Amino acid sequence: MGSDTSESNTSNFDAEKFFHDEEFRKQYPEVKMPPLCFLESGAKITAHEVNKSLTVKFPVHENQTNPLGYLQGGILSSYFDNVFGPLSFATLRKPCISIDMNVNFMRPLRSGEIVTIRAEFKSKSRRLVQLYAEAHNEKHKLIATATSNLMVYEP
Repeated sequence: MGSDTSESNTSNFDAEKFFHDEEFRKQYPEVKMPPLCFLESGAKITAHEVNKSLTVKFPVHENQTNPLGYLQGGILSSYFDNVFGPLSFATLRKPCISIDMNVNFMRPLRSGEIVTIRAEFKSKSRRLVQLYAEAHNEKHKLIATATSNLMVYEP
C-alpha cells in the first residue's frame, strides 16, 4: 500500500497498489480508487513520503493545449488536484473533498513535455487539511504553484 512506501525518485509506483486498501473499500464502497481521471491523465507516482508529500509526473498531450499550443490552465489545475487528493487519501485513509484551490501560473508547457508536481501538507486537523504544491518542467524550472483546502468526508 502507498502509505508504506518511502520516498524514491528512481521508479514509478503502481497506481493500483498505491490506492489499494481493502478496509477503505469496505467502508466507502461508493468511492472509486484510483480515480479514473488520475489514470486517464497518464499520471505516474514517482515519490511518496509517508504523511508528508507526494510527487507525480504528468505528460502534456496536444489535445490539452490552448490555441497558442500551451497546456491549458484548467488541465494543469486538474493535475494539482490529482496530487492533492491522492496525498490526502494515502495519509488520512478517508475521502476528502476540495473546498478551494488557488493556482499561480509562471511558465507555459508545450505538448510532449512532462510536468512534475510535488505536494505537501501545510496543516492537518480532524476535519480539514491544507496543502501546497509546486509544478516543475523537465529543466526543473518552476511552472506553477497551488494551494488547496480539503474537507475530510464523513458520511
